[in-house]
Amino acid sequence: LMEHAIWTALERGCQVVVLGSAFDPKMQQHWIDIELSLRHQYHDMARLVFAYDEPLSHLIYAGSDMLLIPSTFEPCGLTQLISMRYGTVPIVRHTGGLRDTVFDVDFDGERAHSQGVETNGFAFEGNDAGGMDYALHRAIDAWYNDKGFWNGLAQTVMEQDWSWNEPALTYMALYHAAKER
Repeated sequence: LMEHAIWTALERGCQVVVLGSAFDPKMQQHWIDIELSLRHQYHDMARLVFAYDEPLSHLIYAGSDMLLIPSTFEPCGLTQLISMRYGTVPIVRHTGGLRDTVFDVDFDGERAHSQGVETNGFAFEGNDAGGMDYALHRAIDAWYNDKGFWNGLAQTVMEQDWSWNEPALTYMALYHAAKER
């Protein structure tokens, strides 16, 4: 899915940055080959960095308008939480912690409001290019066609509090109430 998303985004005029590496040497070589092809065809519009680099990841979050996370399995999902603090709008496959924290702007309003939050990104179901394209194209269209909406969405994701502050206070109140019984 990532390879498809890179080509799709570039064809739409987006810049793309990928940070990470593959455990499998054959897969790593595949990505190196893709990077060489991208550099030849798109020059500086795409950059693939094959490393674990925490400081660089924060610079990427801060400099990005959107972040694609097409995880098949995601028990928690810190990536989208970190990116949102920088105002980077998440595009995610609805699974695990990604589904718990990203509420699609077009179809998740009711679920978001039941959780006491505003919609905050773009999501897709399934593990196929068609589903991902649905979310990716909606996000890119929003960025190109409605800057006011996009800027408001970026502001929303920055203001949402996904810390443990409120759950911890709730837990403490329950604890003290139980202790007094």
